[in-house]
Amino acid sequence: MKNVLMVLLCLIQLSIQSQKLPMEMSFSADGRRLVSGSTDVDGFYNPLKLRIVELKFDQANYWTLLTNNYQSKTDIPATLIYDGVSYPNVGVRFKGQTSYQRVSTQKKSFNITMDFQDLTQDLKGYETLNFNNSYEDNSCIREVLYENITRPYSPSLKANFIHLYINGEDWGLYPNIQALDGEYVKEWFLSNDGTRWRCERQAGPGGPGGGGFGAGTSTLNYLGDDTTAYKPNYILKHTSLENPWNDLVRVTKILNTIPLNQLEDTLNKVLDIDRALWFLAKEILFGDDDSYVNKGGMDYYAIYQKDVERLIPLEYDANSIMKSQTSSWSIFLKETDVKFPLTFRLFAVPALRQRYLAHFRTFFKNTLDSTYFKSRVNEFYSLIDSVVTNDPKKLMTYTAFQAEKNVLLNWMRNRRTFVLNNAEFKQAGNQISEVVFSTDGISFKTPNETQPVLVTAKIVGGPGVKEARLYYSQGYDGYFSKTKMYDDGNHSDGLANDGIYAASIPPFPNGVFVRYYIESVANNTQGTVSYMPEGAEHDVYIYQVDLIKSVNDHIVINELMATNTNTIADQDGEFDDWIELYNKSNYNIDISNWIVTDNPTNLDKYRIPAGTIMSPDSYLVIWADEDGKQSGYHANFKLSAFGEDVLLLDSTGQQVDKVVFTQQETDKAFARSPNGIGNFIIKIATFNKNNDGITKTTSISKSGFNIFPIPASQWISIHSENTNPSEYRIIDALGKTIVSGIILQTATINVSHLLPGVYSFLLDRESKKIIIR
Repeated sequence: MKNVLMVLLCLIQLSIQSQKLPMEMSFSADGRRLVSGSTDVDGFYNPLKLRIVELKFDQANYWTLLTNNYQSKTDIPATLIYDGVSYPNVGVRFKGQTSYQRVSTQKKSFNITMDFQDLTQDLKGYETLNFNNSYEDNSCIREVLYENITRPYSPSLKANFIHLYINGEDWGLYPNIQALDGEYVKEWFLSNDGTRWRCERQAGPGGPGGGGFGAGTSTLNYLGDDTTAYKPNYILKHTSLENPWNDLVRVTKILNTIPLNQLEDTLNKVLDIDRALWFLAKEILFGDDDSYVNKGGMDYYAIYQKDVERLIPLEYDANSIMKSQTSSWSIFLKETDVKFPLTFRLFAVPALRQRYLAHFRTFFKNTLDSTYFKSRVNEFYSLIDSVVTNDPKKLMTYTAFQAEKNVLLNWMRNRRTFVLNNAEFKQAGNQISEVVFSTDGISFKTPNETQPVLVTAKIVGGPGVKEARLYYSQGYDGYFSKTKMYDDGNHSDGLANDGIYAASIPPFPNGVFVRYYIESVANNTQGTVSYMPEGAEHDVYIYQVDLIKSVNDHIVINELMATNTNTIADQDGEFDDWIELYNKSNYNIDISNWIVTDNPTNLDKYRIPAGTIMSPDSYLVIWADEDGKQSGYHANFKLSAFGEDVLLLDSTGQQVDKVVFTQQETDKAFARSPNGIGNFIIKIATFNKNNDGITKTTSISKSGFNIFPIPASQWISIHSENTNPSEYRIIDALGKTIVSGIILQTATINVSHLLPGVYSFLLDRESKKIIIR
């Protein structure tokens, strides 16, 4: 039973370790940072590609049907054609509120449901498309610009441009904005398991706080413990939870009622405060008129993530941003308005106010840099200019379209001037650099499950350091713990007052990823904070604790080639990357279902086929060519000539061997020398044979030994003819060493803990079967 439980625990651990990163999360090239939103958007939503889409309706009166169905939001069928492919029976309807009601022409916004009648149909992985008509945006680029320049700092919708045709007629340019649906949630977060609300009041004016858009009712206000009070003010779009409204009540109650001096730690366990502050910085900096921070209860979503049990607000619908009147918005907009608890409550907590300011500065520095902003505006204008020129349905004149570019650039200049004159914004913080984690005094050494990790950083500049803190958390997402960092010479931080600060992260279990970042509080009145990485908590440092070591340590990664142009060809004559395994033991080992991977974040990448048994002193070559259609052993990954990790795991995910290599030479191998046991060197390939260039011939001398009783239940006794100390192993049916030790001619071994079954007893290279009952 113990062995069965161990296998189950290992399989659970493997599942956790091999959890896929969301699309919008990625590791830095050196594997030491975990970043969200930093990858350029490609595919259907590539912002620099103008996509051509056609809708074909069979109904002659399709426009009347769309108009009549607006209120009920009922789709009618059509065929969508994109990139030469026809998608039949998609659902089409008009979308929007003021963008529909106040537009009297045919330039309506469209919602398209790809799986309207065929639940398996999507367009490049997307089931819902939103083509917006640029209502109140003469530039046509506001939403696309905003979503693309802010995505490295806060979850943002994918956005590009569509040139639309309907039944062969040119319908002109449309911003193509990703739907905020389950696919979007899964791209940014660990799963879509939880609840998603559109925070929009359905009941009309009135209620707590008043206001026609939902301020006071749909802005995460506490409306009492009765969940029915929330249902008219939030649209439940999706849930996988039994009582989703209870989660909303709990979050709003804590947000609105906990005393301010207790708010941060209590609230952070149910609301992702850091993401909420980035969300506020994004909406306020760019003057989002239809938003949480202005009208309230308008064009924002909230998701409750089951994985981390926290609520997160999300921006949605950004056609009304960067308007002239918003250039002078306070950077603490609505901080005194009780109807907006995210601003009213969070800005009132000094530490959270400073965290918000740090994020606001990062946004400002990287997105409202005048050179960068102007280049992105010009880039999008150049992309769409000719389509807008010839757009027969556009809502503005071409002259107005051209003039709006200067409106945007003037807004940027005025916003920059206003922000730079803010006294709190101008407060200088400290500079953080030279961040290093170390184990046993060795920089960037991977810790095991018993070892703490020391983190050091250089913190200088500004008005001096009042305090420094290290934040850490396990996994890819979730709540951070924090600990104080020291520069006193007593915490492995070097000399006292030398600007090097240090703190330790406690040990974590095998295979766990640990995220961390650093916060410095300046020694000024405001307590100005700085972060490293500056994008924390969505851009953080990360390391992984060593995996559990497998008892099957006789199979090794013996040799590999990461750039093979003409050295060795596979059975189809292709020169591909390859990995060689070697069995250095004296017995057969079944490696069925073992795992080979080049990605520490995906520990279930390539499974070795069933029935694979390596005999003693044998080799097995796996081609790393991403071609599973070929016969033989072909992994679903290639090796990088610039270097990476290669791991060999047993079937339960325990680590058998691991090789870390740097940049490789073309047609040279990376091989162990001496063969099977030595360190790796770059050398001429010795494919599928001994790396030392010799043929191994080993004379096996069997001294002979006896075992009794057979079968056994409690003890076995061994008598060997060898008078020297000898190593013995008891090996189970899977080839795993269960018991090992040293005997001197005779020994009695306790086997009462072994499960009933047949085992091999190996001594002096001779093997005998034993039966446990």
